[in-house]
Amino acid sequence: MEMENWKGEGMERHFWPPMFLDPSYRWEDYSVGRGVTVRLLAVQDGGEGKTASCLTGQMVWPAARVLSQYIVDQPELVQTRTVLELGAGTGLLGLVAAKLSPCPRKVVLTDNNMTTLDMMEANIEENFPTQTTIPRCAHLHWGENLDKFLSDHGKFDVILGADVILWTQYIRPLFKTVKNLLSQTETAMFLLCYQCRYTELKDKVYEAAKEVNLLGKEIQIQENATFSELEDKTKDTLHLIKFCHQFVNKCETNAVCSTI
Repeated sequence: MEMENWKGEGMERHFWPPMFLDPSYRWEDYSVGRGVTVRLLAVQDGGEGKTASCLTGQMVWPAARVLSQYIVDQPELVQTRTVLELGAGTGLLGLVAAKLSPCPRKVVLTDNNMTTLDMMEANIEENFPTQTTIPRCAHLHWGENLDKFLSDHGKFDVILGADVILWTQYIRPLFKTVKNLLSQTETAMFLLCYQCRYTELKDKVYEAAKEVNLLGKEIQIQENATFSELEDKTKDTLHLIKFCHQFVNKCETNAVCSTI
């Protein structure tokens, strides 16, 4: 993008162009349905082959669009609840949740990359330009300084993650983070949508969840309007899973104890 055009679009407040490794970013409107539209600054010409030339958090991935559609179709999941987006990138998911909420401040968008956080802050300002209460933006490195994050933001009723497990070494830190930040209630949930790019990835996801006593259940997304628009090769690898706490049934515990 030329510097003159950059300033013309009012983006000089947030970025210096060389911070981006790929020049194809621009403002784009994402209509999710039911009157919810999010305007995002993001890399537009991305894809599987572009991850080497830009930050993955600078693009909107199919998993984020599908999960956004899912919560728009079921707004009660986020409307009156505290919501955390992990690895938010451009912030599509969190911004959709905030637009569905009567109190956008209950939504916190997080990422570990500072350049991505700059983009996310710009997207928050663009979508909530005049409101007195807006979604929050915070730095979060999975598995680290969680006590400090809890002190600053508390626990969350709903945690969202879209295509946040591109590398398997981050799966365990992800689930450690979810376990620590998810509210201890039966209705609390972690919604994870991702593309299974490795044969063993799905097994590793369930193994990591089991280690922290989270129970996962796959959600069928064939009726999801955004999912139906995707290419078949993407559909074949896309999964949406709901994870909840696995509480020990007190009656069952008492029954076991009484037999000892």
